[in-house]
Amino acid sequence: MQIGHRDSRCPVHYARNPSEKSPYSSAQDHLYYNFYGDMKRSIFFFIALSAITSLLFAVGSGEDDTIKRTFKVRPGGSLFLDIDRGTIRIRTISGSEVHVVLERRVKGVDDDEIKVFLERHEWGIRQDGNRILVDSRFEDEENTWGGGYRKKSSKFRLNVTVLVPEHFNIDFLNGFGNVEIEDLVGEIVGRTGAGNIEIGDIEGSVDVITGAGNIVIDSVDGYVYARSGAGNVEIHEVAGKISATTGAGNIEVTMTRQPQGDSELSSGAGNVTVYMDADIAVDVSARASLGSARCDFNLKINGIWMSKSFEGRLNGGGPALVLHSGVGNVSLLRN
Repeated sequence: MQIGHRDSRCPVHYARNPSEKSPYSSAQDHLYYNFYGDMKRSIFFFIALSAITSLLFAVGSGEDDTIKRTFKVRPGGSLFLDIDRGTIRIRTISGSEVHVVLERRVKGVDDDEIKVFLERHEWGIRQDGNRILVDSRFEDEENTWGGGYRKKSSKFRLNVTVLVPEHFNIDFLNGFGNVEIEDLVGEIVGRTGAGNIEIGDIEGSVDVITGAGNIVIDSVDGYVYARSGAGNVEIHEVAGKISATTGAGNIEVTMTRQPQGDSELSSGAGNVTVYMDADIAVDVSARASLGSARCDFNLKINGIWMSKSFEGRLNGGGPALVLHSGVGNVSLLRN
């Protein structure tokens, strides 16, 4: 682990006793004596301070603890994750194995407290047929006046990394923490109380929610259901229908293929933008309650004062495409 170096430069001046006679007679020699005498003292002070700082970092700097499990599975199985906090990373590999790694980190406590913190962590990794189940809970201390237990809990960190076959289903529940999922073939369902969700190219459907955080999805072959209480939602490409909402944040979607169902994009406070190929057939309904509207297609923009809207059928019409922003702009642009 790399530890940052604290800047120990300090404007300390050690003045010589005014009554002390300088051994140098000239003004230049006098300056030489003061400068190099003070420099030697400063170097000594710097070395001493650096040594003390290193000791402070060494004491209670933390400790890593890793738990690993490997299971034989068949393609098309499922991974179930249920943790109360931590970062989740899911990677895909060739073969028919699932590798689970729990990296536990305790920092900011003395060495004799590390074991106590790790004992408060309850975890489980097991297999049930073609399903892998991972759960984790960290036992908080009883609440004290001023929320002292929260400071204790912040000293425990958990990273969960799981390697799964390319064809696998994911179901996750995270109290708070980020979630990253690589390209795979399967269904993804998940919730995080607070944290970002990043998903790669998925041959399947995606149904994810974050209480506070951004959602970024590269591409989905099926439908997308994405919800953020406060954060941006970005979907680069989707073939099925889309349902994306955020309480506060921007929504940006790219549609390159004909959607197979109705889509609705809504932001309470933020811009809603769709980039769409020219040959896609949809029934458009777009409205900005307090904001502006823009459309690259042949649809008239209507509005009174700060409320703007446009609607109509493109390429003969098709599934519904609904855009809405409470406070923000709505745009339908050519891809």
